[in-house]
Amino acid sequence: MQGAKTLGTLQRRAYRHTLEDGIADIIAGVYAITVGVATQKFVFVALAAAWLGTYALASRFIHEQFSSRRTGYAEVPGQPASVLLTGILASGVLTLALVAGLTLAAGKLWDLGHWPLWAPVVAGLILAGGFLHTAARSGLWRFHGYAAAAVAGSLFFWLFPFGARINPSDRLTLFLFSLGGLLIVTGIVVLVRFARTRPIVAGETGDGR
Repeated sequence: MQGAKTLGTLQRRAYRHTLEDGIADIIAGVYAITVGVATQKFVFVALAAAWLGTYALASRFIHEQFSSRRTGYAEVPGQPASVLLTGILASGVLTLALVAGLTLAAGKLWDLGHWPLWAPVVAGLILAGGFLHTAARSGLWRFHGYAAAAVAGSLFFWLFPFGARINPSDRLTLFLFSLGGLLIVTGIVVLVRFARTRPIVAGETGDGR
């Protein structure tokens, strides 16, 4: 029992280290904007799904090039960024599926006249769940902040009286764009701090020798 508990602690610590450089945040932010574009051009949803693996591999590659040779850094065998990216894709796809069902029942698929204004809230709750899962696995408090931002942002884009300036589908797109921007900016700040506090191990080269 004690051994299993110790192993769980070590795995959580490694999961935390994998995410502490902020690279996953930046990749997730770029992907959130990609999914946001897909909510405007629905044919791009399949492309966003196809790109999921590419973004995950990009995250792994950047980790290996930038973070792996720094003091105190460790990685888990899997790709924690994949959890974030999958949650972001799910927030867009499941919301669009719900909207498709509602508008089709009203007579016409994707009819803006029947698009629910609360669509961002569905996406926000799904995203909040993904961020809270990551926070629980890593113990990093900034993911609690992302979860709170996802809920607060989704409520804002549901309730704010934009009027005729934007159509109902734009509320979902703008929400994903805004959250993506938050992830990118926060990730850059975390990355800069990480680079300053985690020097490269002396004697290490780019290929790890």
